[in-house]
Amino acid sequence: MSFPYVPPVGCSGPWAKVILKVAFYNADPHSYLDGITFAYISIDGVPLYSGGGQDNDVPTHWRVERDVTDYSAILRAAGTGVLEIKGSPRYLPRFNSPYYASATLLFYPANAENRARRVPDAVYPLTTAGWQDVRTPDERIDTSFTLPRNVERAYLDVMAHPRYRDDVIPYVNYGNDLFWFTCMPDGTMEAFPELTSRLAIGAKRLGLDGWEPPQGCRGGSFREVQVSIDGQPAGIAPVFPRVYPQFNAVWGSAPLFQPAPAPQVLNFMPYRVDLTPFAGLLSDGAPHTVTLAVASGGSIVDFHLSGTLLVYRDAGTAQIVGQVTRNTLSGQPPAPTVTSTLARNATGEVSGEVRTTSSRSYAIEGYIDTSRGRIRSTVERSVRFKNLLAPYAYDAPDDDADAYRLGVDLKSTVSGTSRRYLGDDLIAEDREYVSYPLMLAYRYLSADLQQAFVQRTERRRPGVTRYYTRLDHEVDLAYAPDYSGADARWQGYQHYLFRDSYSSCYRTDLATQDGMLTDYQQGIDCPGGVNRLYWASHPDGSPDGLGWAER
Repeated sequence: MSFPYVPPVGCSGPWAKVILKVAFYNADPHSYLDGITFAYISIDGVPLYSGGGQDNDVPTHWRVERDVTDYSAILRAAGTGVLEIKGSPRYLPRFNSPYYASATLLFYPANAENRARRVPDAVYPLTTAGWQDVRTPDERIDTSFTLPRNVERAYLDVMAHPRYRDDVIPYVNYGNDLFWFTCMPDGTMEAFPELTSRLAIGAKRLGLDGWEPPQGCRGGSFREVQVSIDGQPAGIAPVFPRVYPQFNAVWGSAPLFQPAPAPQVLNFMPYRVDLTPFAGLLSDGAPHTVTLAVASGGSIVDFHLSGTLLVYRDAGTAQIVGQVTRNTLSGQPPAPTVTSTLARNATGEVSGEVRTTSSRSYAIEGYIDTSRGRIRSTVERSVRFKNLLAPYAYDAPDDDADAYRLGVDLKSTVSGTSRRYLGDDLIAEDREYVSYPLMLAYRYLSADLQQAFVQRTERRRPGVTRYYTRLDHEVDLAYAPDYSGADARWQGYQHYLFRDSYSSCYRTDLATQDGMLTDYQQGIDCPGGVNRLYWASHPDGSPDGLGWAER
């Protein structure tokens, strides 16, 4: 659905803050869209919101907020917005029932206490539709830009969603990457066909005639997004392992997310790649191609990809010159290491471990000659990925006594520092640490999930007190029926904590039992037991340009 966007009358900016509020509501528990698998909002191709992945058999209301202040450049002029919702198909259109959505942009005028931020001067989407499907390791987004000739800094906000296809008929294997972190290597699936058990994690739909297709996925359990400029490697974006609760399409949904879903299900955050060492190259007046591609350890890639280029310009000059002086990411293609101890015993049981690891560190440096003098920039990152899959599969001959279990232990981290120097003076230093741990114990009809979104930042600017943030969103969700089909164990725990060095403290803890909220507390261990946020903070975990501290 498209809609016209018009900036607020009498509030043209600059703004201290811009917040997007989104609400979803379904009234019918038997809706054709009883599970939102993918939803996004964009304006002129720039994604402002992305979410989806909750699946419920009861009427639900969802409300989320995201800080979109850094996209102010696209919000200053009238444009065209797009809202799209995709849901889990229910075979036939007669099961159709609507989902309702609303979105509101809140613009906060700047004043003496809440200063206008220094935001990117221009924002460019890599695709006019906001998202592009990438279906094989060879597919990618290639977008050419001819940018202004005074680019001082550049960043790329990257989002990668596993693609849940809604354009297929029953019996077709779709959405292979929906559970990419559970996927076995191609050769392993061929050597052990028991892993394609009808009881396994997978997205092949149950046919209307009752046929039970084999489940499981291939392509390996490694995924990351590669960023390049004119074919030169420019950065890496980790892929957050978003969990969709419909682990087995024959079974249906494990109600893990009722009533509280896992991290980033409702409000998916982009990962920001620092491209500042390339500012001199981007300012030369020639067209340059920015590329996004998904790397995997096998033959399968099935993602929605988006990228948003954010550019800061030097208002004091019309022409910046410079170049990249060092790039150790070149010559380091993704090359995950896979080891396996899987074996089949004399009775036909398959068990063991498949371990996938990847580790790369790189540094990219460049300089530009600006109106203030020469600025040198360095970007250093360490990217670590490890995933341990421990399956057990037994395909009993000529009867239904099959068995399947899977354990997943994944940890994906990125850490590093970006610095800028004016002459010999350090004018900016940004440290980051991001971690995406996930542990899953799956058995047909039951699942235990522990997952977290961890983010640490530390920023320094001349004349500004060091600013740090700490964000932890942790969940522990479990569901298992007893032999009669009743809910023997159905419980969950959520912990959300954000702190910063400007006395922000926001904490929420909740507990659930049998699909009901049993405990909800706010402000635990915060001063006075009350949540409080510094006006410029980003408690949602969205990328923070620290524009309020820029001089």
